[in-house]
Amino acid sequence: MEPTIQLTPTMLRWHEAVENKNMAILAEILTEDCIFRSPFLWKPKHGRPLAVAILNAASHVFEDFAYHRQMTDGSSWTLEFSAHIGEIGLKGVDLIRINEDGKITEVEVLVRPFKGLQALAEAMSQQLVKQGDWEMFSKG
Repeated sequence: MEPTIQLTPTMLRWHEAVENKNMAILAEILTEDCIFRSPFLWKPKHGRPLAVAILNAASHVFEDFAYHRQMTDGSSWTLEFSAHIGEIGLKGVDLIRINEDGKITEVEVLVRPFKGLQALAEAMSQQLVKQGDWEMFSKG
């Protein structure tokens, strides 16, 4: 049996935001200059507005999203998840760094298998266009 991890207030808010698709909560817990590393982009995206837009898009394209395991060293968190994009299943991890003020400074998402990553990239692009954030995303 795995030991129970005590969630910090920031991580409790993260889970609340993800579960309720509440972008206002995410905006509260991300630093203004946070970094978002996407599984299908070669360079990181910078800034809270862009991170919120990307996470909002993800909240719309992931189906059956669920976290399974969480690991931490106190300031960095690894959250294992599974989801579907249409009929394609995928697994991944969110790597989250939190500063001494309890704000998230970095989010990195890793996804497998490759077919799931391809489906995610296509769905995310379509959702970012739909929500009016493609231009900010493509320039960010």
